[in-house]
Amino acid sequence: MNPGSDDGVRAIAAEQTAPDYEQLAQIFKALGHPTRLGILAKTFSGKFCVTDLQEHLDRSQANVSQHLAVLRDRGLAIPERQGNKVCYRLADERLARIIDLAADIADAIK
Repeated sequence: MNPGSDDGVRAIAAEQTAPDYEQLAQIFKALGHPTRLGILAKTFSGKFCVTDLQEHLDRSQANVSQHLAVLRDRGLAIPERQGNKVCYRLADERLARIIDLAADIADAIK
């Protein structure tokens, strides 16, 4: 890929400041745990409640809730109350592309 090309990839400009890098690092830190990646992957297809995620990931409710708190605090998952349950959805559909790209890269470097 050519950094100057219009292929959908945005180069990080030299004039970007450290806080921009800090925000990016916080997003990647939030994505840096297998359980959180599993939660986000499950939400690609829609909203899921904590109990659904807990069953899918074979984790305790407390563990899933802790990981959801990280994703929520970073603005990556959005909670929505449905009666007495709280369900979550992706905050931005582009997260699915990021995770898919990372999976492609992981497959390529195996």
